[in-house]
Amino acid sequence: MIDRYRQAGLACNPFAFDIGRPIPPVDRGLAVPSYRPATLVQVVGDQGAGKTTQVQAWRSVVAGPYHYVGPDRASRWATPPVAPVVYGDEVDRMARPVRRRWFRRLARSGSTLVVGTHVDLSVIAKRAGLATTTHVLGPVDRNTLDEVVRRRIAAASVPDFEPFQLSPSQVSAVHAAAGGSIRQAEMLLHELVARLVAEQHECRATQRVGLVQ
Repeated sequence: MIDRYRQAGLACNPFAFDIGRPIPPVDRGLAVPSYRPATLVQVVGDQGAGKTTQVQAWRSVVAGPYHYVGPDRASRWATPPVAPVVYGDEVDRMARPVRRRWFRRLARSGSTLVVGTHVDLSVIAKRAGLATTTHVLGPVDRNTLDEVVRRRIAAASVPDFEPFQLSPSQVSAVHAAAGGSIRQAEMLLHELVARLVAEQHECRATQRVGLVQ
């Protein structure tokens, strides 16, 4: 069976959830945290706004354990790590007693906690003894989406093949349809690339049939 993605110069769809290759995170342009002791640095935004992207971009510069809180009960009640610098995502999902104890332990140890969250956690942090720095993410801009597209396609590209590209007009259409959400944009880009690769494959197949005839 012919691998249509490889024919297009790609190892896989660049906008799949996990392409099996490292993708450098795209910084949303927020100021780098000062990493002060006993401080919560929270990135607040709606679903798909790019909170994870920003937190992981900072983590790639200053390393630290990462704690993701999933929607399931086991994840919500899981024991989070304590270290000089700790990163977390979807922390607003965490069971309240677990989060309260975690914040207090981090305050006592003088840690810096950098998290993505849907809601403002500053009141909870203050009660636990943590100072708070807040960044609010608005809709993703076109330059950020361009960089997401570039990095994902580069990560999925196959050497010695003609590079796969999306046109500026195609990216503009996705940006307009995504409503400011990186997650929605990546879903739309996944569908777009899948369609383009399929069309290229069919075109090549038609050309081969024509040559045979």
